Amino acid sequence: MAAEIISKRCCTCKRSKHISEFYKNRREKDGFQSQCKTCIKQSHQKYRKSKKGKCAQKHYCQSVKGKANFKRYQQSAKGKATQKRYNQSEKGKANNKASQQRYGIRHPQRCKAQVAVNHAVNDGILPHVNTLVCHYCPKPAQQYHHWHGYSREHWLDVVPACIPCHIKKDESK
Repeated sequence: MAAEIISKRCCTCKRSKHISEFYKNRREKDGFQSQCKTCIKQSHQKYRKSKKGKCAQKHYCQSVKGKANFKRYQQSAKGKATQKRYNQSEKGKANNKASQQRYGIRHPQRCKAQVAVNHAVNDGILPHVNTLVCHYCPKPAQQYHHWHGYSREHWLDVVPACIPCHIKKDESK
């Protein structure tokens, strides 16, 4: 029986390191990668920063598999924590404010209609949406839906809707 390997020499940095510093690889004779973990990580970082690596990452992010993985990450505890930290950072706050300003410029009527509904709720003209049931399904309502449009005469022509139903109705217009 052959002696157990306890150290190995990295082919990149030429240092002799403990075997735990190498990833396993069944294809190699000794069962471990020829590069140490540190060198592999450095080469991957260098590739990701290169033009070819950035192009590959862009294509992956636009693929069905990439989008599914990103959505799964966003819904995970780690993804939510990362998003929360970003939103609380100065850069996140500035980006959020700029995004709101762009939305207001692109959709002034929607913003005015939303403000009118908020005032109507505060004045007691409309009930708070959280106390209502969705107009389209039996779920609790979360938003008001302007089903006649956003012109001034229809600002208060709203029905309560849950978010999935609201999105469906907006897409069908």
